[in-house]
Amino acid sequence: MGLLHLEPETHLSRCRQNAFALATLFITILLIYFNTFNASWHFDDTPNILKSERLHLEDLSWEKIKNTLFLVSDGKVKIYRPAACLSFALNYYFGQEDVFGYHVVNLVIHFLASIFLFLFIHNTLNVPSLKAKCGPYAYSIALLATVLWAINPVQSQAVTYIVQRMASMAGMFYIMSMYFYLMGRTSEKKAPKLACYLSCGAAGVLAICSKENAALLPLSLFFLDLFLIQGLERKNIKKNVYVLLALILIPLALNLFYRGPSAFSLDRLNTSYLHREYTMLERLLTQPRVILLYLSLLFYPMPDRLSISHDISISHGLLEPPTTILAILFIVLLLGVTIFQSKRWPLPAYCILFFFLNHLIESTFFPLELVFEHRNYIPSMLLFVPIGILIVRGITFFSYKKKMQAVFCTFIILVLVGLGHSTFMRNFAWKTEESLWLDAIDKNPDSPRPYHNLGLYYGTLGDREKEISNYLQAIQLNRGSYGETRHVTHYNLALAYNALNKEDEAIVHLEKTIEMDPGFSDAYSNLAAILIKRRKYDEAFDYLIKALTCNDKNPAAHHNLGLVLLKQRRLNEAVSEFKKAIASEKESLPALLGLGIAYKYKKEFFKAAYYLRGALEKNEKNTIARLHLMETLFLMQDRDSLEALLQETLDVIPPQIMKTVVQDIIADNFPDQEAPDLQVTLPLLGKAYLERSDTLKKYAREYLEKSK
Repeated sequence: MGLLHLEPETHLSRCRQNAFALATLFITILLIYFNTFNASWHFDDTPNILKSERLHLEDLSWEKIKNTLFLVSDGKVKIYRPAACLSFALNYYFGQEDVFGYHVVNLVIHFLASIFLFLFIHNTLNVPSLKAKCGPYAYSIALLATVLWAINPVQSQAVTYIVQRMASMAGMFYIMSMYFYLMGRTSEKKAPKLACYLSCGAAGVLAICSKENAALLPLSLFFLDLFLIQGLERKNIKKNVYVLLALILIPLALNLFYRGPSAFSLDRLNTSYLHREYTMLERLLTQPRVILLYLSLLFYPMPDRLSISHDISISHGLLEPPTTILAILFIVLLLGVTIFQSKRWPLPAYCILFFFLNHLIESTFFPLELVFEHRNYIPSMLLFVPIGILIVRGITFFSYKKKMQAVFCTFIILVLVGLGHSTFMRNFAWKTEESLWLDAIDKNPDSPRPYHNLGLYYGTLGDREKEISNYLQAIQLNRGSYGETRHVTHYNLALAYNALNKEDEAIVHLEKTIEMDPGFSDAYSNLAAILIKRRKYDEAFDYLIKALTCNDKNPAAHHNLGLVLLKQRRLNEAVSEFKKAIASEKESLPALLGLGIAYKYKKEFFKAAYYLRGALEKNEKNTIARLHLMETLFLMQDRDSLEALLQETLDVIPPQIMKTVVQDIIADNFPDQEAPDLQVTLPLLGKAYLERSDTLKKYAREYLEKSK
């Protein structure tokens, strides 16, 4: 280490040292991230937070809080990252969709992770095996290594990207657990030791409950103990072999017990790759190149190299491309040298091993996306410790050459300022969804994914021209490791064309979607919806059966099938389909409306009125639902309810809007809806308008004449 002959660095008390470290980290992190507080929602934020109703906490009752901890997927209820999800739910409770509160919490998490990282490194450097070499300068090394990690621009994806709180929160609890383990392991008193071990276990559970990649924590603790506390002596290695086997085999056994033989089914794993553009083998071959990309980004994190979407080609073989075999050889060589030199240099060896160990879940055979920068949040935590040691060694090397020492220190300060500035500038890309994907396009203009997601953003704004333009650009590229160009881009393009009433173009792209992915249920359902508009009910019926064959819980398909059956007056079957739509999507207004109409035709008027009122609760301005409910109440001879509905309708629906809807019904402009009986409803409306005021007489006369 070269620090044996150095003088102690400070005479400050431990409390003052920690206070200075805390203040330094707080001010530094705040300065480089204060421009993120208004950064908008992005990408996975929408499905995971904005559209995840279980996280929309409205009160702090246990029943509501418990609901945030579970996810319903494929009809099964399972625990899903409960710690992180509960934090999102509490954010929603206090601020709904205002991003400010979410960013504050993300920043606090990053700050706490930095504090515990500093404490962990500082105490690690003071364990007996390292204290002689590093102890007197542990404070400077720990603070420098922590700052290098905390301000690194690569971490911005885990801090600024709201949903990636899952990664940073897991990292915070992960390093807390390691710190408490170290304190418990080195404590000589039983009570503090027990308290630290309990805290270690609690933090470890919370880390795994934030994100699953924290499951590697026991292995990190095992190697920490072996490398830095026990020492890499032959006897220690021998006695720890059984502990290592237990750490590996016990989770596998529990997984086998909980999930059965399918837990280790290779066929099941391969099946999960069907929606990917690469096989499991191709992912395994590509990841060494991804790991080297991560390392290059961590040590040369210029803003123009960072992106939400890295365009990395898939490795189809050891020589396709040739950098595949080179990356594998480099990693094997690096790990070989690390293990070979681990007894001589245990701390750097452990830091390097820690990086690769904590990439095992997200950078091996699991069917995940190939590259995301936030995956480095935990693995990179100790990567800068050897760098911190080298920097301190460099400063002390020039201790007798003050000018050279000043030059060296100035260089280090400029590097730190440069890293902070790069992070600050990188955060501007996260300001809006548009700026994020334009940044990705600027850095990877040949990658289809940024164009696809930029198109999605313009679609939310209703800017169909830009939306379609970006989808077409993504399709034209027709390359990359992402699935959008295979079917989803064609599907979204079809929806955009359909929104512009360009149904022929929409059909072309829906058919292309089905050609690329015959199991895409929504594509069949939307194609059927267009055919329903064209009154081709038999063809629509066939497509809807295919949609439900692919996904029997598709609410839109059940609703559309119910509508087709309603048109064919197959009322019992229609009721069944509408109920299935409501079961899959309880807020489905169209299904409630369809169910009410079906019961009206079945002359079950009380049920009809119940569901039609349910539709109006979802949207009180739904004129078609109002007219059907008027007809139903008239047939029920419920005069009081009918009179109340008529008066409410006059208050809620402007007369010009009602006139337009009536004209459309007469012109038969609703092929995808079931029209109410105007012979019943128009006289009712006419009399209501006459009684309301003189200004409505012209509408009254018109409706009364049309009803004759």
